[in-house]
Amino acid sequence: MKYLLKSGTVLLTSLFLAASPLSHAGNRSCKAASGGIREEIAANPELAAGLFNPYPDHNIGVISDAPKGYRPFYISHYGRHGSRWLANDREYSNVTKPLERAAKAGKLTDKGRKLLERVMLAREQARGIEGCLSPLGTLQHRGIAERTFANYPDVFANRAEIDARSTMTVRCVMSMNAFCLRLKELNPDLEIGFEASDRNTAILAHVYGAANEVDPAYKDYCRNGEYLRRAHAIVREEMGSEDFLDSLFTDYVFENKEEEMNFIFYLFYLVSDQKNVMPENRMWNIYTPDQLYWMTVAENFRGIAKFGGHQGCEKWTLAYAVPLLEDIVGRCDNAVAGNGRAADLRFGHDVVLMALVPLMCLDGYDKVPDDPEKLLAAWNLYDITPMAANMQMVFYRPVRKNDGEVLVKILLNEHEVTLPLKNHNGKYYRWNDVRKLLNDRINKYKTKTERTK
Repeated sequence: MKYLLKSGTVLLTSLFLAASPLSHAGNRSCKAASGGIREEIAANPELAAGLFNPYPDHNIGVISDAPKGYRPFYISHYGRHGSRWLANDREYSNVTKPLERAAKAGKLTDKGRKLLERVMLAREQARGIEGCLSPLGTLQHRGIAERTFANYPDVFANRAEIDARSTMTVRCVMSMNAFCLRLKELNPDLEIGFEASDRNTAILAHVYGAANEVDPAYKDYCRNGEYLRRAHAIVREEMGSEDFLDSLFTDYVFENKEEEMNFIFYLFYLVSDQKNVMPENRMWNIYTPDQLYWMTVAENFRGIAKFGGHQGCEKWTLAYAVPLLEDIVGRCDNAVAGNGRAADLRFGHDVVLMALVPLMCLDGYDKVPDDPEKLLAAWNLYDITPMAANMQMVFYRPVRKNDGEVLVKILLNEHEVTLPLKNHNGKYYRWNDVRKLLNDRINKYKTKTERTK
């Protein structure tokens, strides 16, 4: 489906109009020592939510001034959908079925009975809207759009042309709409083209979909890889799954070990997701601080070792991010050449950013520790891929055309990041240098894609 928004009035509900400007102050908390992260999680259990963490719009980076004599003219963007309910009914039933079975058999502790009430409330509230964008998710994208517009007004001036695309997943389409409608409110003259299609999915989320020829070896790795045994071992041995389950059940009712482990992990997801959809339905107190820390270690490792730049999977995952990076570089080249495009906006998924960030060598995240605890300290999901996570490349050219080369800076979740390149004026880089780095990475992992077929 494709359509074009021309100048005119945009009608929004009062909920959408309620979005307010958000602070630009704050610094991202990256690469803390593991002891520091343990203390952070103990003080604020919400951080354990990892990729379910709502967008940290209270902690936005300070935007540096443009280099003298330069003006922004183009933005290339990739954004994860905003806050959502759990993806499907199975993710809820993995939690509710064992608890209901135990309740019927009279095998729940008092703590387990109280938990059952909470998870059933969460399940009922999600019925029929599993996987959908929540109102908070809408506000997140409106806020990001508003700040981007305020920071780079030259890009969005007059009748600027913007291309917006998303995967076919409804929460991504709705995130795109929320973002672009806020831009349209701020400047009704913007010309914004929208498209949600399968061809976009093949670029924006190549790892999804049968048509994308995902390597059967990678599918097998996802189902049976050593990373799963390692994550499960952390839960059993460090988190103490037996003690945790004993606090909920007087006797176990699981049909097998797989159902038991699914219950533990999907319960963690359900608890983590509540702040996105029902913040009053808090359940963090079912964990001790030590249990919560080790669940965070296990889930952080499981996510990155399945979808990120971890050495167990990077030969696949980074290769599957190559079509997206090719699209980014190609469209950047076209904008630099003068095609008149003000922004390319893309809306997709967290697992894509997990691969795109290390593929682009942003802030040293191409260096991925193997040890799960060290990985949490260096590459934590609540920092990198929260709900509505985003990457923006902002391009600058000299006001006087012959006074210098095109420069670019890159932001991750609205914080300026570094590249392994010589910088100019802080975190600004020559586009020709960045282009070479990104093409070198494309060629490295595109070769691996061909080898794995």
